[in-house]
Amino acid sequence: MGSQWRAALGIVLVLVTTGCRDEPPPPPDGAVTVVNLNAAMGFKMGKGDNHGTDATREDLELLADDILTRDADIANLQEMAEPAAHELRGILAEKTGARWEMNWSHSTRASYYAGRDENEPPVYENVSAGNAQLIRIGDGIDAQQPITVDGDRPTGEPDQGIMLPTSKEPTAGRSFQGTELTTAKGRIDTYNLHLALGRDNTDEERARDVEVIQRYTESRTNPAVITGDFNQPIDIPISSNPLTGSPKTVNALKAFMETYGYTDVGQLLGPTSNRDPGDWKEEYKTLARLRIDYILTAGVTTRDAERFDSHESDHWGLAATIDLTAGLTTRTAAEPPMDPKRYHHDSYGLEYVFFTSVTGDHFCGIAKDQVVCQGPTEPVPPPPPGVCDNPSGPSWGHGMYVDPAGKVDFLCAGGVMYWPSDGGPDEQDVLDPGRSLSAYGFTCAGEGPGIRCVHDKSGHGFGIATKANRKF
Repeated sequence: MGSQWRAALGIVLVLVTTGCRDEPPPPPDGAVTVVNLNAAMGFKMGKGDNHGTDATREDLELLADDILTRDADIANLQEMAEPAAHELRGILAEKTGARWEMNWSHSTRASYYAGRDENEPPVYENVSAGNAQLIRIGDGIDAQQPITVDGDRPTGEPDQGIMLPTSKEPTAGRSFQGTELTTAKGRIDTYNLHLALGRDNTDEERARDVEVIQRYTESRTNPAVITGDFNQPIDIPISSNPLTGSPKTVNALKAFMETYGYTDVGQLLGPTSNRDPGDWKEEYKTLARLRIDYILTAGVTTRDAERFDSHESDHWGLAATIDLTAGLTTRTAAEPPMDPKRYHHDSYGLEYVFFTSVTGDHFCGIAKDQVVCQGPTEPVPPPPPGVCDNPSGPSWGHGMYVDPAGKVDFLCAGGVMYWPSDGGPDEQDVLDPGRSLSAYGFTCAGEGPGIRCVHDKSGHGFGIATKANRKF
C-alpha cells in the first residue's frame, strides 16, 4: 500500500470520524435513511463478558440511540437475539412515537448473558439468533412486505429469511433477508446479509452463498439496497493482506458492481471495525484494519453516506439516505426470459403454459383469460360475502389469479385448475428465481421461493409464496 494511498485514507478517516456523535439534521421530506450495523450480540456471548451488545435494557437503549442518532427509517442489524430484537423494536417505538415493524432471519440458536457476573444465568436461553430488519412506518415508508419468506424453520422458529448453502443443517448456519418498501415514489427492495467467515467455510461455499443471494435480488426489478457484514474485503490486493484471499468469493461480490450495476456507497469510508483488537487472535487483529461491512445500491440516488461510531459493537455503523425526490429507476432482470414453448400444453383444445415455483409448492397456469397460481399461502382474508361460503363447495384462498381486466384476487376453486397434459410436474416445469416467462399478455417471474405474475397492459398482478402474498 503506497504512502499516497495511506495519506488519502487518513484524510477520509479524519473527515468521517470528526463529530460522529453529533446529532444530524433530520432528512427532508422525500428521503429514507438506511442504517447497517453488526450489533455484536454474537461476540463471545459468555458469562460475565461485557463485550458487544449484551442482553440488557441498558445496552439495547444504547443500540437504539445508535439507530436514532442517524434518524434511521430502516435498520439492518446482524448478530441479534430474537427476543432482544423485539425489545429493541419496542424501545424505538417508545422513543419516536412511531410504529416500527420487525422482520427476523434465523441463523442458529444461542444463549445470551448480561455480561456482569461470571456465575450469571442466561437472560435469553437457547433462543433464535440471526439478523433483524426494523422498519419505521409513516416517515418516508408507507408499508413493507417481506420478500424472502420460505416458511418457518423446521423446529418452529419464526422467520422471514433464507438459509444459505454454507449452513451445515436446516436450523444452523448463515441467512439473509429482504423486504419490499412502499414509498410515495415507488417500491424499493432492501436486503440484510451476514456472510460466513473464510475460516469457517471454503471459498467455493462462500461464493455460492453470494450467487444464491444474487439469484434472489436480481430476479426482481425494483430498485434495491443491500447492506450487511460480508466478512470479506474486496478492494485491497491479496499481496497486501492474507484475509483478502478467497478469489471466488471476491469475484462473486464484485459482480454486484461489475455485472449488476450497484454502487458501493461506503467505498471511501475506511475500515469498518471501531475497536482496539486487544487480546484478539492475530486473524482478528488483521480483520480489524479492513472494510467488511457494505451498503450497495441500484436504481436509487443516495446522499450523506457516513460511517459512525457505535456504542457497544466492535463494528462501525454505516448509514446512507435515499433521496426519493431524485426518483427511482426500474431495473431489468439479470436472466433472459424463458421460451414459453418449453411450458406449452394443449388439453382438449385448451392451450396454456404450466409451470411451478422452485419449491414445488405452487402450480401455475397462464391462459388467454387468466393467470392462476395455486398452492398454500398466508395470510388469507375472509372471502367476500356470497363468494365461496358454501362449506361443501370449493375452497377459498388456496391460490391467486389476475385476469385481462387487471382484476386480482384469491381463488375460489374446487381442485387443481392447470396441470401438465403429458404427466406430472417435473424439473422441466420449474420457473427458477430470476427467470421470467411471458404468454397471452401476462408475465410471471420466479421470485425467491415464490412467483410474481402481472397483466402486462394494466400492470396489476400478485406475488405468492407459502408464507407471504400481495396484490398490486
